[in-house]
Amino acid sequence: MTLINRLLVYAIGSCSLLFLVACSGGESRIAFIGQTEISTMNPDGTDVIQITSNQSEKVTANWSKDGSKVVFDNMVSDDMEIFIMKSDGTEISQLTSNDANDWLPLVSPSGDKIMFISDRDGDDEIFLMDIDGSNVTQLTVNDWDTDWGCAWSNDGKTIFFSSDRDGDTELFVMNVDGTKIRQLTTNSYEDDMAVLSPDGEYLAFYSDRDGDYEIFSMKIDGTEVRQLTSNPAGDFDPIWSPDGKQIVFSSDRYLDEEMFVMNSDGTAVVSLGVQGYPVDWVK
Repeated sequence: MTLINRLLVYAIGSCSLLFLVACSGGESRIAFIGQTEISTMNPDGTDVIQITSNQSEKVTANWSKDGSKVVFDNMVSDDMEIFIMKSDGTEISQLTSNDANDWLPLVSPSGDKIMFISDRDGDDEIFLMDIDGSNVTQLTVNDWDTDWGCAWSNDGKTIFFSSDRDGDTELFVMNVDGTKIRQLTTNSYEDDMAVLSPDGEYLAFYSDRDGDYEIFSMKIDGTEVRQLTSNPAGDFDPIWSPDGKQIVFSSDRYLDEEMFVMNSDGTAVVSLGVQGYPVDWVK
């Protein structure tokens, strides 16, 4: 199951989508979408602060590296559009406006660009625009295939992404201008949603190559693949801790999809007891 499908299931089902983000005091906070609104809370689930209140469907959000801005997607009429706001929920501005779905925005490490997914050309492709919504550029072009699940490299020069262009979901990397696309995984299973470790050396991702979805890691060149979780349930959405020592992920091993954390080698798995799935973990 791709991230796009799972995000839609969550949005429609009004489950919580979790994020770990920075707070003003320098300690990490969990940001999440509860039903339709973006909120934040302490890592232990206390001190919940609701940021948005427009009662419109949202799927994801992403904080800038300095913690000052949040980009997010929001349903407008029948389409998803991309918005930006201050991290306290003020000064909301709409960045995209068209008859297509624009969603899954990610702020570049430098803070001046936004990468996002759009089906404005008929299928999901990867686009890039300035932080103010100008200078929209299409990076991938595929007929009937889907590119999504992006992650920036630490220097902002390359993009890791998921694509079914070879018949099943695999992991790829390309330059930030869309050139020099290179396939990192090649198998008959789904490898999806790669995220880069803080040191820039490893990718964590989920895959069904053992029969159900598990968390894996590998070097950024596709070598040294290692399975980190192993259970009959599905494990998804790995996110590295800022120091690279832990990985937070979601799992349906308790029926409802909940948050878990483990060491980066797959040991010491602990349930956080919160429904949802992570998309960021920031100092």
